[in-house]
Amino acid sequence: MCGIVGYIGPKEIVSVLLGGLEKLEYRGYDSSGIACVLEKEGCAKLVSVKEKGKLISLKGKLAKTKGVSGHLGIGHTRWATHGAPSTENAHPHGDCTGKFFLVHNGIIENYAELKRELIRKGHRFSSETDTEVAVHLIEEYYNGNVLEAFRKAIRRMNGFFAFVMITAHEPGKLFAFKRSNPLVIGIGAGENFVASDVPALLAHTRRVIYLDDNELAVVEKDKVSVLQLESGKPLRKEISVIKWDTRQAEKEGYPHFMLKEIYEQPHVIETTLKALMKSRRVLFENINASVEKRLKKIQRVHFVSCGTAYHAGLVGGYMVEKCVRLSPRTAVSSEFRYENPAINENDLIILITQSGETADTLAALREGKARGALTLAIVNVVGSTIAREADCVIYTHAGPEIGVASTKAYLAQLMVLALFSVYFGQLRGALPAKRANGFMKDFLKLPSQVREVLKQEKVILRCAQQLYQKRNFLYLGRGFNFPNALEGALKLKEISYAHAHGYPAGEMKHGPIALIDQTQPVICLAPFSCTYEKMISNIEEIRARKGIVISIASRGDGEIQKLSHYVFYVPQTEEMISPILTVIPLQLFAYHIACLNDRDVDQPRNLAKSVTVE
Repeated sequence: MCGIVGYIGPKEIVSVLLGGLEKLEYRGYDSSGIACVLEKEGCAKLVSVKEKGKLISLKGKLAKTKGVSGHLGIGHTRWATHGAPSTENAHPHGDCTGKFFLVHNGIIENYAELKRELIRKGHRFSSETDTEVAVHLIEEYYNGNVLEAFRKAIRRMNGFFAFVMITAHEPGKLFAFKRSNPLVIGIGAGENFVASDVPALLAHTRRVIYLDDNELAVVEKDKVSVLQLESGKPLRKEISVIKWDTRQAEKEGYPHFMLKEIYEQPHVIETTLKALMKSRRVLFENINASVEKRLKKIQRVHFVSCGTAYHAGLVGGYMVEKCVRLSPRTAVSSEFRYENPAINENDLIILITQSGETADTLAALREGKARGALTLAIVNVVGSTIAREADCVIYTHAGPEIGVASTKAYLAQLMVLALFSVYFGQLRGALPAKRANGFMKDFLKLPSQVREVLKQEKVILRCAQQLYQKRNFLYLGRGFNFPNALEGALKLKEISYAHAHGYPAGEMKHGPIALIDQTQPVICLAPFSCTYEKMISNIEEIRARKGIVISIASRGDGEIQKLSHYVFYVPQTEEMISPILTVIPLQLFAYHIACLNDRDVDQPRNLAKSVTVE
């Protein structure tokens, strides 16, 4: 989720661009860069300065670079997707002629095909990014009409992206386009702006135009024209007035990054599905034929991870057992390598990590490789150490997660694990095609089903308002939803500091039932499943001891309402993927309990986003 900023007007371009990028650096800080138009004696020239690392590195380089000035330009702060963080892969990217420069947020899914085509036509590439394809494609189509070349190039590209472009052919204009990834235009007096997010604009204007999907804008210093991509017809756009302060605007209007990220989860699933599923088939770009050959011979599967990712690994174990008919093992990373694990070339180790830098998981990876095991990383950060060192990697497409308590990254991990389990089962002939097709249909329903769950936030808030002063909570689940009992308890502990503990529901009688009385809240994950009746029996046992029952149940289950003090409903779905839906009420419940206790939700005490020490 990169940051984009563009400006045209009387102000000095470098200070405007750097000021905007400072407000967007939370979106990515692998590298950054700017490009601007220099006009001398009626001749326009484009100049670009880029640097690897955080924005301070770019500032240092600009301080030593002469001749970078002007009144029109673009800037970018990068979160890497295609290509490792480097100066060469930093934006803006230019074409062969040096007449076009472009910044990009998103993914061009068919970039490899387009790149091969452009290379055959003589174009020279200098980066590993998908972005560079876009600017070369515009160059290829340019025949005296910049706007038409921009439109033609965009129509050739598949994926989700936002672009802002400058060109020496028309040095008084910014060209912008939005598809899925956000882009907003700031309206000033004799000046105009383009940015990924409102914070980059607030120092200059609070009047904005929000671009909708497949809309293209031509931005001049005293004029903004918005067009529909396909027809080219002009559109009338409403100007909105921003009332947020800068801190709120950085969260896109949400009070906390955590809540914002919870609400981003439908899009995360959509992005993951579109990246990894083609024509209802699962395709992993980084799993080649030699890896597939090894996968067919695997005898044991180990999931290795920490914290929330460990819970994803537990769910993944259930998924692999169901689809592949292999008995999995799930281990905490910090314990794995000290166990002297009995692994060899017939073992698959699946390492799950948001950052790709978790020290214990990296150590487990190296231990596994040293013993000859096949290693597969499920990682969110491109170019991270674990992504580079694993035999193969699947990216989770969650985008940067700013809140310390993981929400959308966990959901993305579950989605990738479900897709991988179906793929793995088919590869080994353990999962019939009809069954796999059924899963695919269910996967495609998930974005709308997640949105449906999110609509229950007010119901969850009312429950939290009744229980937020409780200091002890129990979470119970069975089968696929037992790991979510652990995850729900972890979320509550992380951000509210209340004590919470997750158990397999069948274990309640073996100790935890002693805790239950009229003061004890018990969160019961009870969607329709093969153990549904057993779960109902557990709830009956809690009610008999006057416990406070909060149930998460399948929509249409009227019986559970009679047994529960509170019910949060989720859509009915295949049991294997139900954890993707049942975890969302747990996230919202923890969030509201923490807020009602006035906790620092995004930066809870003693925690960090990425643990890079053992």
